[in-house]
Amino acid sequence: MRLPPEDIFIAERSAASSGGCPAIGSLSSCADRNELLRTLLINPGGAKSILRADPREGCAGAACDWDRMVEAAVREGVAPLLFHQIRRHEIEDYLPPGCRSNLSDIFLTNLKRNLSMIGSLRPVLSAFQSGGIPCIVLKGIVLAERVYPNIGLRGMSDVDLLIRKKDLFRADAALTALGFASRDATPAEAVQNPVGYLASLEYRKAETAPLNLNLHLHWHPVNTSVPATAFVDQIDVDRLWEMSVETEVADCPVRMLCPEHLIIYLCEHALRVGHSFDRLILVCDIFYAIKAFETCIDWDFMIGESWRFNLSRFVYHGLSIVKHHTALSIPDACIARLRPSDLSRGEKYFLKLQFSNRRIRGSSYFIYLAMNRGLPAKLGLIARTLFPPDRILLQRHYLKDAEFSKSLYFLRIREVLSQLWNMLAIGRGKTH
Repeated sequence: MRLPPEDIFIAERSAASSGGCPAIGSLSSCADRNELLRTLLINPGGAKSILRADPREGCAGAACDWDRMVEAAVREGVAPLLFHQIRRHEIEDYLPPGCRSNLSDIFLTNLKRNLSMIGSLRPVLSAFQSGGIPCIVLKGIVLAERVYPNIGLRGMSDVDLLIRKKDLFRADAALTALGFASRDATPAEAVQNPVGYLASLEYRKAETAPLNLNLHLHWHPVNTSVPATAFVDQIDVDRLWEMSVETEVADCPVRMLCPEHLIIYLCEHALRVGHSFDRLILVCDIFYAIKAFETCIDWDFMIGESWRFNLSRFVYHGLSIVKHHTALSIPDACIARLRPSDLSRGEKYFLKLQFSNRRIRGSSYFIYLAMNRGLPAKLGLIARTLFPPDRILLQRHYLKDAEFSKSLYFLRIREVLSQLWNMLAIGRGKTH
């Protein structure tokens, strides 16, 4: 697959569309640091209008707390990308030497890790190819290699591969031969998981391995402990395979989702309850994916597929959030065609939090509630969230059947209530 040149990744963002630039003296505030961080990530050329015209006039001190900016970038998963944009657009002189050095170290560490992960993944992909096991590479590594301008810009903690469910046991045998072992469950156990819950296995080598590659093997793109029963059955996995495209990852022939399905998938992934667009990297993933394929995206097809898979709500919210934070030129008519006719109060509250740059894991649960129509269905979703099947709890906690305890449900309820409390606190503006 041929990608456009790097220059295509830089979007134009006007002051009018972003609400204007913050004043020079106010960049020490959290809100304005977030605004500057987004500008540096998406439109670094426009950041100079926020910063002082001459970096030698002391911008590094009064105008911007760069140490906190770097801390925020690390927290948001975008520090390598921030370094790339600052260096490429010659903004380095605005940063104190210590911050420049810190960002450079983060970028180089991430680049080395990504290259090591690619080296560790290559034997896996080669073994799958030799064994006639096709796979679609999801998220991190395919985004780093095929979407972002540089392979070191997208951090990743694991590698996600989608295989056909019928190939699971052959894939397990191939991984076992390479020294990997499933850590959270056995294939025989996981394949029996109820539809709409976890649909993956986590593989790792022995702890003594130089780079302990964390490999997630999926047989369905939706993988969650919060029941996705309202939409999971309508996702045509065979259609994803049929429309997938050939590419290369780790110098091996693999497949990736077609651009339209990739955007749909990234929206659904970012809006899982465990994510809820809680970090800017999830916004950047969608932004850069759209910029990478903007000349070939068929928006009518993407909208049709979103409705076909019953994921139009996810795509509506995902694109609305990305457009708000990046001023990406997504056609308004497309978003309007995706907008639910029955947008709930909870969904509006969720968007209000996102547009106010108050992001918290768990807040996208409002979308899941809206997709379960009627009070009985909503109460059923809440009950299944608090009390998922035993098998799901065991897999989440890396436990065997004999280790099951009812205390796992206590931990689950405490986790859910903790997320609810954090969300309410952020909604009241008590935390950043």
